[in-house]
Amino acid sequence: MFSNVFQLSTIVDEQQLIPVIKVNGHIVIKVKDVGTKQVFSSSFERSEKIYQSLRQIGTQKSNLNRIRIRRNKADYVAYVDNIEVYRVTPSDVIGSELTVYQMASLWRQNIVDALEKKSITPSDSDINGSDPLSDASLPLISFLSIFSNNSIFVMMIQFLGFILIQIVAIGLTFQYLNHRYKQSNEALHKRLKTFQNNQVRNKKLLSSLEQRINDLTDALHEKNNNISNINE
Repeated sequence: MFSNVFQLSTIVDEQQLIPVIKVNGHIVIKVKDVGTKQVFSSSFERSEKIYQSLRQIGTQKSNLNRIRIRRNKADYVAYVDNIEVYRVTPSDVIGSELTVYQMASLWRQNIVDALEKKSITPSDSDINGSDPLSDASLPLISFLSIFSNNSIFVMMIQFLGFILIQIVAIGLTFQYLNHRYKQSNEALHKRLKTFQNNQVRNKKLLSSLEQRINDLTDALHEKNNNISNINE
């Protein structure tokens, strides 16, 4: 009798990298969603929690064949001796034809079937039933989790994107206001130049009118002098 082997790995499903949990080389759970409880930051973190629960129960006296499923509001939770193994939420069945209970039952049946299909050799596991390859892959799973939805990495990208949008908006606003200022300044200079030209023209007209008045005044005086001479 060999110990059960638990593995945490990844597969590509519908062009998406998703974490999977294997028991004795058989995929028993595909964690496609982070869950609706918002307890985990990514599906990778959630899969690691389920993986650790399965390993812990599998290496103790508790038998995974005794998994019981209970309803908890909209979720269905799998227990072994009141220890939660995994939780199936409504978001896990989106895109499938299964109900939440059917999905929870399917994961349980997959585990039971995998326990009955032991096809490993002693070199595949250690005395505690752990999988060295799975343990070695845990850092990679943790690393991949930062690229999943709702992760710190995505939040940082969104924050940087928001800052970039604000900078671009400020730059465009400054450019627009600067253009409007230049237009207003040019219009003001044109008005001032027109005003100055009008002043010069009016000054010339006034000067010409003044000269004309002076000429008429001199002519009138001369005419009056001539009339006075005739009268004498």
